[in-house]
Amino acid sequence: MRRNLYSALIFLLRASFGHAAESSSTSSKTGTRAADPSPVASKEASKTRKVTKEKSSQTTADKAAQSEDERFTAARKLAYEDTRVAELRAKVDASKNDEAANKAMRSYLKALYGKMRSIESSLEERINMTEAAALRAIPQ
Repeated sequence: MRRNLYSALIFLLRASFGHAAESSSTSSKTGTRAADPSPVASKEASKTRKVTKEKSSQTTADKAAQSEDERFTAARKLAYEDTRVAELRAKVDASKNDEAANKAMRSYLKALYGKMRSIESSLEERINMTEAAALRAIPQ
């Protein structure tokens, strides 16, 4: 059961970062075709054109979303290093039955996201949404 809980947590974290990957991949898909599709064009020239078009197609919203993702990741990494969060994670790993594991996982997630809120208060809305999704994934 602990493995399932851990897998659910990993899935949720990847899903939260998947949103950023979708938005950046959508912007990079638009306008990446080379202007001259002839076989005579060199590979280096087509690479240069692709990179130039990708850079110009990025909007400020994409840049803001990217920096938000970076701040979210940095806050999560700092929260993982907190001693209280690490103790709760060890408690989850050491739990003997499913009920204890679920209860420990809930307290771990609340502590993790609480620490993230204290580290990066500007991301409170995103942290709240991610926490709610993670808590919904744990059976009661």
